[in-house]
Amino acid sequence: MRQHLAVALYGVLAVTAAHADKSGDKLRKTAKPIDITPMVDKVDVYRDDTGFVLVTPKPGAIQHGASDELENWVFYGNGKTLYQQRVVGTGVNGVKFEWVLWSPRVKGIPHAHVNSDAKGVEVHCSKGKDGDQRLAAVPPDQAKALLAKATFLPPLWQRSAHFLARDDEGVYFFVDELREEYGGKGYRVFMGKKGLMKELAMTNIVSDTAGEIYATKTGELKIVAGSDGKAFWRKGGKKTELIVLDLQDNRYLIYRELGLYGSLGVVCDDT
Repeated sequence: MRQHLAVALYGVLAVTAAHADKSGDKLRKTAKPIDITPMVDKVDVYRDDTGFVLVTPKPGAIQHGASDELENWVFYGNGKTLYQQRVVGTGVNGVKFEWVLWSPRVKGIPHAHVNSDAKGVEVHCSKGKDGDQRLAAVPPDQAKALLAKATFLPPLWQRSAHFLARDDEGVYFFVDELREEYGGKGYRVFMGKKGLMKELAMTNIVSDTAGEIYATKTGELKIVAGSDGKAFWRKGGKKTELIVLDLQDNRYLIYRELGLYGSLGVVCDDT
């Protein structure tokens, strides 16, 4: 199997059920719909057991080496609005296609997998067979009507995880930011135990060769550069050293268990 891999940043949703992000709202409202007309005859349409729709390139319709067509035309949504998926990697073996999709709530595997062949599409949402789902193909006439009426948009989420740590009592400290394609920065700081985290009102940000300081009305989060993962939380005269956590290894914690984010608009989002 020939593999083409593209490393993706670990993005997150800009607007959540618990935390409104006005800058994210503005960006999403101004997102330009994607014209799928040139690909109507080159994509298949599938429906999962929740009624959501997955659109993928049709096996055999994509020319060898046309990686843009293979990666840019994977969409998922409720059938009325479908969001482009972030493709981390692709694989091609004859008429068999594989897409590796950014989906941080899958269990036991780094990403969601979508396998397409002449028999249809299978989605893998977790390690082992329990997370596998064979999707039903939408009949051609219904698929054509759906493609004509649906709105196709860029990826829903617009942020990425920047920093994660906790203290010895299980209080987490998390920083996210706008993805580079949306201008970067736009940092937010959250603090609290699982399911109870709150955004802190920031008063100043320092970022230089010595590290980063996020000053909030509650306290200061300090990340030391070149310190093998040292960070501190200072409130008043008390300074607490934090345990810095790897973002990739803790993606499920960030996107599910901390309770920060709502729907990400991705395959396997609610598994």
